[in-house]
Amino acid sequence: MRRLLGKCSCNSVNLKIKNMIPIDFEGSNIIMEKPKEMTDEQCMPLHAMKSVTTDGFPFFIECWQPNKEDIEAIINGRPIYIQILSNSLPPISVWTLNENHEVNI
Repeated sequence: MRRLLGKCSCNSVNLKIKNMIPIDFEGSNIIMEKPKEMTDEQCMPLHAMKSVTTDGFPFFIECWQPNKEDIEAIINGRPIYIQILSNSLPPISVWTLNENHEVNI
């Protein structure tokens, strides 16, 4: 499991498991660098899309690649967990795309 910490994708401190990894994707337009105080083992740059909704809300989109174990868990109906380091919880959404690159509904 990977998590967003500050400006990058970081290893979870408490979870010693294989992690999903953030990947570059069509539409990404920014690379969020790791904090200077973190090592390369703790954090890596994160490709993202930074934009604004038609209603004027700013947002970021990231793309995460599940590993073999994650795919098996999803197929078996297990939940996806998201960890956000923050004192507040911003509105988020999680989805996948179909073969036509459309959001699965």
